[in-house]
Parts: sequence; structure tokens; C-alpha cells
Amino acid sequence: MQITHHYLELCRAYDAVPQGLPVSLTLEELAERLHCTVRNVKLVIRKMSEAGWITWVPGRGRGNKSELHFHYTLEEMLMKQTAEFAEKEQYQHAFEWIHQYADTPLMKEQLLQHVSRYFGYKAKDTEQDADVLRLPINKTYRTFDPAALLFANDVHLSRQLFDTIVRYDRAAGDFVPSLAHHWESDETCTIWTFYLRKGVLFHHGRELEAADAAYSIRRLLSPEVFSPQRWMLEDVRHIRVLSRMAIQFVLDKPHVLFPHCLTSPAAAVLPRELCEADPAVYFACPVGTGPFRLEIRPGYGYLLHANERYYLGRPFLDVVEHILLRDSPELVVMTDACNMVQRAPYTPGSKPQHDWQAVECISSGCALLSFNRRKEGPLQDAGLRRYVRSVIQACAMVEELGESRAIAAASFLPDKSLQLGSNPYLEEKEKETAAGVPYASAYAGTELTLHCKDSYKTYEDIDWIVNRCLKAGLRIKVMLHERDEFLTPDVMDEADLVLYEVVLDESETLSLLELFMQEEGSIRRMFDDPLRAELSRRVAELLAEPDPRKRLDLFDKLESLLTEDSAIHFLYHRRMQTTYHKSVRGLRLNAFGHIDYRHIWFEPQDPLAGHTASADTSPMFRTIH
Repeated sequence: MQITHHYLELCRAYDAVPQGLPVSLTLEELAERLHCTVRNVKLVIRKMSEAGWITWVPGRGRGNKSELHFHYTLEEMLMKQTAEFAEKEQYQHAFEWIHQYADTPLMKEQLLQHVSRYFGYKAKDTEQDADVLRLPINKTYRTFDPAALLFANDVHLSRQLFDTIVRYDRAAGDFVPSLAHHWESDETCTIWTFYLRKGVLFHHGRELEAADAAYSIRRLLSPEVFSPQRWMLEDVRHIRVLSRMAIQFVLDKPHVLFPHCLTSPAAAVLPRELCEADPAVYFACPVGTGPFRLEIRPGYGYLLHANERYYLGRPFLDVVEHILLRDSPELVVMTDACNMVQRAPYTPGSKPQHDWQAVECISSGCALLSFNRRKEGPLQDAGLRRYVRSVIQACAMVEELGESRAIAAASFLPDKSLQLGSNPYLEEKEKETAAGVPYASAYAGTELTLHCKDSYKTYEDIDWIVNRCLKAGLRIKVMLHERDEFLTPDVMDEADLVLYEVVLDESETLSLLELFMQEEGSIRRMFDDPLRAELSRRVAELLAEPDPRKRLDLFDKLESLLTEDSAIHFLYHRRMQTTYHKSVRGLRLNAFGHIDYRHIWFEPQDPLAGHTASADTSPMFRTIH
């Protein structure tokens, strides 16, 4: 490998010499270029000559220069070396070499396209081969413990490994059986009974029992675990194992939405004996009942192997590989052979590539500003909070920035924002100034800190907010944070304002309750004690209300409570675009835009026609190579 480094360094050093012409130099000059001795240079020359990379013509007589003939260009040699790395599944090395030696954007793009062919879908050629989907990732997973879940990527992986007692089907708008095939409650909705399926196996082979479900929920509520999701089940007073396959929850108060709580990935069911024995060992590489079982390859990434005995049907893929390309997000490119599905903010005028399709939608959730009501400082002044809100007009932001910002938000839910139109919570005086930027001399010179996630999606928002506030006499100090640091207690306690994008999960109801009630990783932490108490009171009233129409009204009043008191300020709903290759079949995306690996499959290649074969009447498309 070192000899290849030397060759590439020489190509770069003498790139001014036209291709095909020899380079005239001495051994001493070559030694200086390679930072080694003349003796080592002679060894390097011999190895390169034996490999057929160069021709070396020694100079005749003292002082005469030798001639070095390159047989490969820098790009050709780099292509050869990175391909060897990719063949050996050393993808990180391949991308590091491209990053180090590719001297032009065009060369980098061509090399990335070449290496990316080793990603994507690989069809089964023989009975011994497997249908593999190989995808690049640039960060490790933060946790495998369902009780500790906070980030979307971790939630997505958890759903591949574990199952919950019930599941919410967003398309149908109803609960569907999962580990439980039936459930019921008493008239007061304080006693809920769930009947589990027989024959559901954990990845290590043992059959799931009601005792596993009881253990998992008790663990979620345990002060020792201190799960950020424990608020969901705080009303549980008793958990009863009625039989090997039946479990009952007795609640302190009526809870008509209790099944929503059991759909949360945090409430996944774990094998009790493995988790109890040594939680650290178990969560280093856990097993569940989910459609895939996990294998971790240090330095390489994560392999998801199909659960052959999955009770809802075996996945069509055999393996999903997540290849870790650490600290190289710019090297993870979308090509026909790499990411077959990509979800990204909509860009006007963007068109999918050949053989790709695009679907647009308004993301469930919204971007918003949260005001820190707990921190001593200028935002204790309700008038300043209202002033900031009047300055940072959602309609003006959408109109001026456009792009993926589809509509101004007046609610967490886009459908409701469309019904309401412009923000109904603005006072008449604020509506009059909405066309321009208001200015109040009483607040001129006020400095506020704005904390947000360090993401390309937020940069334009930040610049717009800072400049608009400056015109209104407000100075905004921006603090950017990595994903794992953002929304931590230290950050939220220090911030005056937080720019936050809420994406609602499959159960919008549960996601909204999380915003109102979850202390860790949620905007609730910034609410003052009176507001928290009022939210808790109203949520308890909502959970006890059996009439769905009255519950919707109570949800509306919860939103109004937050906006009228300037605890939050809605900004916009984002338009998302999902592009995917036409050979992809069974495509299902969750609320966060992640692929449901269990259902995805690919059209087989027709070896005679040279493209994919389809059983339906749709046109023939080439497959992903």
C-alpha cells in the first residue's frame, strides 16, 4: 500500500509534465520528493517497475539525469486502488484515498461514482448468495436501548429489531395487531387487557411470553433506567400477568389513548432473562422479535439479517448492510447504485434522474421557535416575547425564503394550518405590521441567544432570523450544536430561543403528547412551572375524554395555550421530496422518511433483455447494478 502512496505522490508532483512524456530527474531529487533515502528510492523504483507501473531509464554517467515513464495517470491508479479496497469491503479506506488524492471536483465525482457501484442492491446469483441491500451511513447509532431512544435514526433501527404490543397504522388511522392479536378495556378505560400471539420467537429462539412484556414496561418505568419516555406510562399502577400469553394494565385514572403509548418504540418488548442478566452486554448487540437481527462488525458497520421466522412474514431481503463511512458525509453520494431512495427538502425545478421517480408531500410537523420561560433574563417580559413573534413573521419567512418551506404554520399539523390560514393568534396590531419589520425602541439593543442543530437545512432560516431581528433592533447570537448535543438539558437551560423542527411519528397523537409532556429532549423543558402544571392538567382531561371530537377540541386548546402565552412560535411546514429508482418495489416510508426494510424488494434482471422484468403491465426498467 505504501508503494501506491509513493506512486500517487509522484504523479501529483510531476502533473505539469504532459501525459506520455518522460520525467527527467536524479535519484537524489526523487529521494527528496518521497522523503526517504536514495537506497530506499532504488527499492521503490524496482517494485514499481516489477508491478508494471513505470519504466525507469537510468542516466548514463555521473550527473546525467534518469528518465521516469508513468504508465498510469493519477486517476487511473487511484481508480485501481479504490476498486481493490471496495472489493475487500474496505470502503472507509477507499473514500479516504479519494478525499486525499482526488485533485479536482470532476475526478472526485468520477471516483465516487465508481466506488458507489459496490453499494446498493446485489441480487442473489446462486442459492449460496444473498439478496443484499448495502447502504452508507456516516454516524454510529447512539443507543440500542428502546428506553433511551431520542433520535430518529435510532428509532428506525430499533423498529427493525424489536416489536411493540400493538402498532399504529398511519394510513388506516387505526391500531393493528402486533405482538398482541386482541385487546380490550373496561368501561372506565382504567383496566386494559392484551392477549399476545402464540409462536412469536425472539431472535435467540425462545418464545415470547406475557412476562417479557411485563418486564419491559416495568423497566421503562424504573427510576434506575430513567427513560425519557417514562411519562407515557406514569398512570400505570399495576401490571398483571394473567397467563402465559395475557397481560393486564391497571391505571390510576382513565386513559382512552393508552394503546397509543404501547405503540411507542420505547415500549418494545425485550427478552427478560437476557436483559436482566447483564444489560450492558445485552444492549451491546440486542436481540428482539423484529423482522431483522443485528450483527455488528467493528470498523465496518451494521448488518441486519432477515428473521427467517418473523411472525408477520419474512423480509424479502436477506441482509441490509449499513456501511460506516465515518466523518465523510460529503462522500456519501446518491447514484443509481447507491441510495435507491432519498428523502430531502424539496427544491423548485428539481427533476428526478433517468429511471427515477419523485413523490412530494408536506411533512407532518413543523419548524418552530421555542421561548425559554424558565431562564432569568429579558424573555421573562411577555411584551418582548410578543415583539419577537411579531418580528419573525412566518408568512414573511415562507414568502422570502421559499424553497422547501411550503406553508406558514399556525399549528403542529399542516392540514390544520391550511384550514386556519395565516396565524390566528396574532393581535390586530401585529397583523398591521406583518408586511414590514416592526421597530420598538424599548427593546432596541436586546441580545438573545438562538440555539439550533448544526444542519444545512437551518442555515438559511438562521440568517433570515438574525437579519430580520437586527432591523428590529434585536441582536441574535447563534449557537450551533451537533445532533447528540442539541436539546440536551444544558443547551435548553442556556438558550433564550431554540429553533426546532418537529417531525411527528406514525402516531401523531403520541408525538403531540410527547411535545406537551416529555421532559428530556423536548421543548417542555423550557416551559415555566405554571405552564407545565396547566399542560399536565389539560392533558389528563384529554386522556379521560372518550369523545374523539371533544379530544380534538382539547388538542386545539393545548396548542392555543402555548401560542397565546408565547411559549412557542410556529414558523412553517416543509415540503419534502422522495426520489426512488423504478426497480424498487414494496416501498414504504415512515414519518421520518426511512425505508421499511421488511417490505422492500427489487425487480429481477432479465439477462436476455438487459433490464428488469416486471410481472405487471408497467414499462421495463433497468435494474440497479
